Amino acid sequence: MEQIDIMVNNKKLDWERKMRALETRLDLRDQELANAQTCLDQKGQEVGLLRQKLDSLEKCNLAMTQNYEGQLQTLKAQFSKLTNSFEKLRLHQMKQSKVRRKELPHLREEIPFEMSNLNQKLEEFRAKSREWDKQEILYQTHLVSLDAQQKLLSEKCNQFQKQAQSYQTQLSGKKQCTEDHSSEDPQLMCDLDHSCEASERDEFIIEKLKSAVSEIALSRNKLQDENQKLLQELKMYQRQCQAMEAGLSEVKSELQSRDDLLRIIEMERLQLHRELLKIGECQNTQESKKRLESSYSPSTKEPERKRKELFSVTLDQPNHEKELNKIRSQLYQEEEYHGSEQERMRNEISDLTEELHQKEITIATIMKKAALLERQLKMELEIKEKMLAKQQVSDMRYKAVQTENTHLKGMMGDLDPGRYMTSEITDIKSMDFTNREHSRHTSVNKLEYENERLRNDLAKLHANGKSAWANQNTYEEMGLYTYQNQIKMEKHEDRLSQDREPNRSVMSPLPPMPFQTKEMTSPLVSDNEVFPLSPPDIVFPASLAAQHFLLEEEKRAKEFEKLLNTHIDELQRHTEFTLNKYTKLKQNRHL
Repeated sequence: MEQIDIMVNNKKLDWERKMRALETRLDLRDQELANAQTCLDQKGQEVGLLRQKLDSLEKCNLAMTQNYEGQLQTLKAQFSKLTNSFEKLRLHQMKQSKVRRKELPHLREEIPFEMSNLNQKLEEFRAKSREWDKQEILYQTHLVSLDAQQKLLSEKCNQFQKQAQSYQTQLSGKKQCTEDHSSEDPQLMCDLDHSCEASERDEFIIEKLKSAVSEIALSRNKLQDENQKLLQELKMYQRQCQAMEAGLSEVKSELQSRDDLLRIIEMERLQLHRELLKIGECQNTQESKKRLESSYSPSTKEPERKRKELFSVTLDQPNHEKELNKIRSQLYQEEEYHGSEQERMRNEISDLTEELHQKEITIATIMKKAALLERQLKMELEIKEKMLAKQQVSDMRYKAVQTENTHLKGMMGDLDPGRYMTSEITDIKSMDFTNREHSRHTSVNKLEYENERLRNDLAKLHANGKSAWANQNTYEEMGLYTYQNQIKMEKHEDRLSQDREPNRSVMSPLPPMPFQTKEMTSPLVSDNEVFPLSPPDIVFPASLAAQHFLLEEEKRAKEFEKLLNTHIDELQRHTEFTLNKYTKLKQNRHL
């Protein structure tokens, strides 16, 4: 008994350790989930900020693109205006050149040659001025860099001078100290030697600094000389620029004088042209006078001929009036006929519009009915989805209870196998699977009741300590045997579900159970011994019934989904057919 108590206590400790480990794992998992949730929230916030930034950037890009497009349009308009003005000027120049070629061939030969020479000179002067501007910019940049270098060198010189002064002051102080302490101990002499060495080093550094300062001063002088040379060159270039500008002004004055001469010549040409026009007009007037004089002689004969024609027309006037009356009557008849036809066409158009309105109303009612049917189908689908979700929840609950029941029954089988094996067999015999719709709920309730009963039994057994742990190996073998038989039962059930037999007996795949309680309660069993018990007797019949019920429910749900899909397809086809029909009718009417 003491050993049993010790084993029970050890098992309790193991159970407690496992429970604590599981609790710690659960806590860690909860913490990890919380951390993951916080990370997800942070990522969501970051995504929101990034989206806001993207929106702002898109808005900025749109504004920029609009501005650029406006600027491009303005530039295009300006460019088009410039091209038009250039073309107009070119045409005007072409016309002027043609006129000049016709009227003044000598000037045409002389002036373009001089103009071309002047243009070449201007281009040369402009190229030289550009080169001088570039050189001036380069020299200015070089001067700026030289000034900066000069400032840096002056600063370095000042620093070196300050360092040299500080070193000199230190040396003078050290020398005074050596002179004052020359009459002291030999230790001071050693110190003096060290200080002398340091002073020599400092003097060497000072000499180096002085040499560097001298080099810097030389480089500074060189830079100043270069600056002076550059300034002189700049002055020379400026003088040349001034001379070129003076030459350009002279050339411009010459061009202006030539332009004035050309204008005077054009004015003279215009005056000559006007005089020629006046002379031509005088000649035309003289010719017209001559023609009038020649045509005046036959004009006297024409009035007599016209008088005769008028006399003949006055005789034929009553006949013409009769014809006019006939034509007026025909016109009145045609107007009345056209008015009647217009009224008839208006009536037909009104009738057709009424028919169109009625058909549009019928189409709208049909569309509303189709929308209502779609909504009803969606509601039915949502209800079915909710039912399936509830069914899945109940299945999960059933599986959880089943696993707990198997675990507890395994524990109780290890503690007192005979009692619970017999009780399970009686439960299997007493179960009724005729009503399959209510079997699942009853099995769940029974399993919950069994779980409570098994928990109470476990508490009693742990309290009393009346359990036999010696037969643990035999019970493990029995558990393996039950697991193998469970696999066989599941395979057999799959075959039966494929055959789709109408009435399935739950106990049919079970082998006969000729067992005795004496064999179960035997204290020791050999390893090679095999029980004649068929062990799918603990929880497997209930699980089989639940599996059968779930399979049937899934089949029914699939069939219902198929029916719904077919109904939806039919409705869609019907709506498409009606829409096509009415669209064709509308097209035909429009045609």
